[in-house]
Amino acid sequence: MRPLRIVPVASAFLLAACGGQAETLMSATPDSTAAVQFTIDLWPGEGIPVIEARRAVLLLRAAPDPDSPVVDSVKGRIGQRIAFDSTSFQTIRSGSIRVVTPLVIAGRDMGESSHLTRDRYYQGSDKETSIPVAASGTIEFLQYRAEGTCFVRIDRHVIDAQPCPGFGKESVEVIAQPITRWWILARGQGGSPGWLLVSDSTAQSVRREF
Repeated sequence: MRPLRIVPVASAFLLAACGGQAETLMSATPDSTAAVQFTIDLWPGEGIPVIEARRAVLLLRAAPDPDSPVVDSVKGRIGQRIAFDSTSFQTIRSGSIRVVTPLVIAGRDMGESSHLTRDRYYQGSDKETSIPVAASGTIEFLQYRAEGTCFVRIDRHVIDAQPCPGFGKESVEVIAQPITRWWILARGQGGSPGWLLVSDSTAQSVRREF
């Protein structure tokens, strides 16, 4: 595959791959108390992200965790493209969807998972499910995926919802967007691989390639 207290801002990724337009990213400040509630080893949205540096020096960490030790750095110019070969998209705080009128959540049941690997996501062996949700019920909103889908959690089971109930549905109200954190695995100047936080102040996804 090609390629820190979290401030609760409106941090949903704008997943349209508009050439030349920067994607809206979460704000990030140091916080050792933020727990990861869900992770997938894929980037958010469609197409291959083009990541460009927003600083001349970017720190790489041993793990996708703001408290993990620095193992190397990427040095260059602002606007330089950053190559990466792995990614980790984390939900730090789940969002919430309120059901206004009864609906059915359809999609793949990924089980009681908190971490999905790329292989697990693409292997296609998870069973399809349809879960009725009554009016006034709430759904745990984990993160957007791509092409109108998202991850939600119902009765501790992660559902790859197709379509996402938060996309243009009059039957639901998105009470809170999930707060997310995106990391890429890059190679530093000293030759060591390390994890780089993607944000509007470090390295930013500026467009997608298809």
